[in-house]
Amino acid sequence: MLEPFQILKSEWENISLGIQKAKHDYHSFVLSTISSNGPDSRTVILRAVDKDKPAIWFHSDKRSKKILHLKKNKNVSALFYDKSRKIQLRINGLAHIEDNIKNNKRIWESMRPESKICYMGPYAPSQRINQFEPNILEKSAHDLNEEDENLGLSRFCRIGIKIKKIDWLKLDYKGHQRLEFEFGKEIKVQWIAS
Repeated sequence: MLEPFQILKSEWENISLGIQKAKHDYHSFVLSTISSNGPDSRTVILRAVDKDKPAIWFHSDKRSKKILHLKKNKNVSALFYDKSRKIQLRINGLAHIEDNIKNNKRIWESMRPESKICYMGPYAPSQRINQFEPNILEKSAHDLNEEDENLGLSRFCRIGIKIKKIDWLKLDYKGHQRLEFEFGKEIKVQWIAS
């Protein structure tokens, strides 16, 4: 059995791999926010990590409901599952919407056109429509002009999650292993029953 801080080190490495490799199970995760009606979950793409803060980041359309949720309640949960290793990570933290225009523009300019076009649709995410129609521009991602780019950038934001707690669970028919890491001035570690 690994020592708890070796486990944490391995998970930071896997989270980093999730950013680099689209096929890694940690590339996407389930983000849960709190709406007035209760929890609301959706899958988002992991974009950055800083194990020293500790924090993770993803991108969002400013028009999405999760932005409204986060403005009312910053508490979030992020759920990762690595199928091959049978490891579940539940991360609890506080989300913050980054509105640094210069930083958002730097990130925007590094994105592929296929990713940018997602922010240019005429409808806000979750907006009700009368019938199905694709929520994208009627042009190729490689034909975007300056006006399109400015529209997409105006809707783009980066969201960070300051991690307060990681609940690590390794599924094993011989006995599940579960650890809780709590982040403050020091990292508190506790084995817990699963």
